[in-house]
Amino acid sequence: MFKKRTPSQAQKKALGRIFREARNNCGLTQEELAEIMNCSTRWLIQVEGGKSSLNCVDTIRLMSILKLDPVKVAEEVGILVPVSSSGA
Repeated sequence: MFKKRTPSQAQKKALGRIFREARNNCGLTQEELAEIMNCSTRWLIQVEGGKSSLNCVDTIRLMSILKLDPVKVAEEVGILVPVSSSGA
């Protein structure tokens, strides 16, 4: 049986905090990042506040723009990523 994978509120808040910190480290304002992303500042505020879930395309774009390592982000957010010991 497959389990629906929906991020918890704590995970959404942690991801939003990571995005906000990375944006600040890149020297970007919310308005500048929203323009690069071609999205609204309001949406970005919601994402950074952990009030909005992201689709995979927006998540990948944000990580790329903000130069984030997806594995490190997953670990920090608390998403368990099982890795096979056989390398398969």
